[in-house]
Amino acid sequence: MTLGAAQLAPCGIRHLLLDASHPTLEATGPENGLYLIVWADGRPVGHRVLVRSELPVPAPALAVMIADIAGAHLATPAPQASRRGSQGLSVSVVVCTRERPEDLRRCLASLALCEPQPAEIIVVDNAPSTDSTAAVVREFPGVRYLLEPEPGLSYARNAGARVASGDVVAYTDDDVEVRPDWVGSLVLPFADPSVACVTGIVVPADLSSEAACLFEFGIGAFGRELAVRRFGTSFLRRRWWQSPDVWQIGAGANMAIRRSAFALVGLFDTRLGAGASGCSEDSELWFRLLRAGLVCHYDPGTVVFHHHRNDHGSLYRQIRDYTRGHVVALFVQFGQDRQLCHLVRAFAIMPWYYLKGGLRAFRHGDRDTFTVMVQQLKGCLAGPIYALRLLRPYSKPHLVLGNDIGKVP
Repeated sequence: MTLGAAQLAPCGIRHLLLDASHPTLEATGPENGLYLIVWADGRPVGHRVLVRSELPVPAPALAVMIADIAGAHLATPAPQASRRGSQGLSVSVVVCTRERPEDLRRCLASLALCEPQPAEIIVVDNAPSTDSTAAVVREFPGVRYLLEPEPGLSYARNAGARVASGDVVAYTDDDVEVRPDWVGSLVLPFADPSVACVTGIVVPADLSSEAACLFEFGIGAFGRELAVRRFGTSFLRRRWWQSPDVWQIGAGANMAIRRSAFALVGLFDTRLGAGASGCSEDSELWFRLLRAGLVCHYDPGTVVFHHHRNDHGSLYRQIRDYTRGHVVALFVQFGQDRQLCHLVRAFAIMPWYYLKGGLRAFRHGDRDTFTVMVQQLKGCLAGPIYALRLLRPYSKPHLVLGNDIGKVP
């Protein structure tokens, strides 16, 4: 967080192909920086931020720079997933939304370009106060509208899972645009019968505002892991004080779950997620999948583009909610395995990290980092209080699918 993240705004985004020639790289208009994303074999293989003083970059120097950016990842070739066993799997796409018609319209337009098309697209309208979502859905023939009156992202995701008919339930958010190959790339890893969940990378769609730059570069957004990773039961094994980093598995904005896996571990915990604790309903589900002996697969070749918050007020609320939800999820996980590492992280590691980081940023005059750390500390301290209110006796929900609710095939 030493980039002066907010000061990069407006920051341009340049997508560069590794094996292509490119002209001189320069900023246009008021851009204070450029975020370079290098692609090869249909996946991002490297990224770098350039400030305006480093521009322009002549074409010969840019070619060297692109090779250098991608170099660390070229040693690991893109995985060639077998289509055997995955071709027969159908995919239901679930988009949960609440009163964001323009975002939803953009998301559905990107889904309409997917090849192959999913078996169905379900839009879950979560506790609406207007009919704006239903009106947008009517613009897209074949898209199914589903009303979920109970507010909360987990309620909406569970409603979509209950009515989905596909073998795989893919989730994305209304503020996301997917690539045309998204459905196909998500389903490929399910050729391995042990894989219960697939996630992919979340790339920024626009960095023109200070808030968007602060989210992307100041707190690391959704992470930018560029290597394929396979998470199994062994990932949960840590020293007694180390809670497993299940949030590293991916992001709920780019996620697919084998439908029959819900029958084994239950649905999303409705105490978690937006509209409840604030976050981590996805990572807590991954935690349960791993505990059940299943596998989560992350592939950066599965790409979506996310439109970050554009105003500071919304961003700060998001940061507090994310941190609070993370802490509440630690309490939920402790309730499942009784491992003290979750409480150590909630009561000691996280607050100390944010306090120490905030003080260091204050001493160095790093306003961006200080602001982020303060918001995260607020969310962290609110977490235990929120957890005490939410974590009463709770029956884990299960998805009834009919005759096929046995083990993951």
